[in-house]
Amino acid sequence: MPTSFDVAVAALEPVCHRFDDAAHVAKAAALAHGTAQPLRAGPALLRWHELLLFLLAHPSDAAMHRAVVRELNRLAAFVRKLPSARLAALDGHGLPWASTTTRFSHDCLRWLLARPDLRVTPSGWEAPQLDLNAVLRLTLPALERNETTASLANDALLDVLRVPAARRLPFLIDELARLDGQPYVKDTLFEALGLYVCVTPTRRSLSKAGNRLPLARPLFAQRELLRRFDARALMDTPLPAPRPLDAAARTQVLDVVKLTMMLTARETDPATHADPRALQVYDLERGLAVALFGMVPARQLPLESYVGFTLFKNGLPVAYGGAWVLGERAAFGMNVFEPYRGGESGYLMCQLLRTYRQAFGVRWFEVDAHQFGLDNPDGIASGAYWFYHRYGFRSLDARLAALAAREHQLNTARPGRRSSRATLIKLTGSDVALNFGGPRPPHLYDLTTRVTPWVQRAHGGCRAAAEADALARFGYKGRVNADEARVLTDVALLAAALPVADAPRRHLLAQMVRAKPRDLMAYQRLLTRFLTCAPF
Repeated sequence: MPTSFDVAVAALEPVCHRFDDAAHVAKAAALAHGTAQPLRAGPALLRWHELLLFLLAHPSDAAMHRAVVRELNRLAAFVRKLPSARLAALDGHGLPWASTTTRFSHDCLRWLLARPDLRVTPSGWEAPQLDLNAVLRLTLPALERNETTASLANDALLDVLRVPAARRLPFLIDELARLDGQPYVKDTLFEALGLYVCVTPTRRSLSKAGNRLPLARPLFAQRELLRRFDARALMDTPLPAPRPLDAAARTQVLDVVKLTMMLTARETDPATHADPRALQVYDLERGLAVALFGMVPARQLPLESYVGFTLFKNGLPVAYGGAWVLGERAAFGMNVFEPYRGGESGYLMCQLLRTYRQAFGVRWFEVDAHQFGLDNPDGIASGAYWFYHRYGFRSLDARLAALAAREHQLNTARPGRRSSRATLIKLTGSDVALNFGGPRPPHLYDLTTRVTPWVQRAHGGCRAAAEADALARFGYKGRVNADEARVLTDVALLAAALPVADAPRRHLLAQMVRAKPRDLMAYQRLLTRFLTCAPF
């Protein structure tokens, strides 16, 4: 039988995402009614928490914001007093004091373990591709390697190595850290172990509601949803200067970004491997702020730059994703966190495109078909193709673009008509792109697919000989550190395989060697100049 609290949650739910005058009154009344009811653990509490998060990011006015903050404080106090079994049932939802159990990478776990306000413990091994014997055989001191030859189970091996239960996770992190010089080997081995961990906050602010970016502007009161706007005009609006950030502020922002991922049981490479020097925060309209961040040199991709983002609304992280930037081209992906769906998704995306476009000089954005339905039933069910179409994205395949144009005409002529599931599946046959003018820029594959044939042709497939020859041909002058050496090998192979013979473009490649590990923006400008010098 529904309790009074269940009734209060049910009253708030249908009006929470509405923003007409009547809805503002109804929301305030439903919120006031809910805050007067005794809280009750269970599905209604989880839904109440999500509705409060939406209102915290989209308050009708300052009074509602204060009321939501008070209620979240009450909820935190309630959760803290729950018995352990009830608290365990809240795992993975980002409530105060509640744990998150999932898998993280080695570097992410190392960062989490270093935080005094988190308790991180092993939670078990699931479907490992390698047993621990095979991994520790590569890292243990030579005099202990014989312990890995008895095919012991993981926990039995740790018993033999006399690693106490409380030290097992730090032990594994320390052992795999011996492979820091080969980060991709380390990642592969650690992932193959299938280790799950449980991360438990030890302070209230480490929750979805408490993990916020400091506001640089006054709170934005949400009186209406902006669904109809001139998308191109918005994306053409000049971007403000980035927020001034000292070293402490950079650390604070990146802490919020990383904790956002942990609290939602997610992980992205740019968040885990963020380079503080490559962080930019842009304060935009309607309470929005965008944090862009590139990766530390050892984790950077060859040629392109994987630049992550976290999008904030009134300080709360409401979306995440990234762009793989290569000159004037970028592959783009965006995900709005579940509690904040039902808001201004189109406006959020256009603000992100505006930011990437102007920060990096991108004029061609491409979205993978998975985002709107390829092997993604939710994308088909929601008709996500038309979301991107509404803001200017078009199918790259000419036949599918024509099909979409016909479907759009039919849907426009008959309000309420929906494209069939079969049509939406057909439209996933190619990616979609938004072009701000000019020919299609080079894709990464237009460059990298030249390398393998050259290696085979010039060196019979011997990669070591090909690299040595490419470096000798490139003739780079000057000493390089380890980070620059990786870039130098990439550009030397590219110069040999394309080939690049003219001095101006070779000079641009040489400048990229220094810029890529140090300055993401400078590197992007150099790469754009290189790619626009001649057709590929």
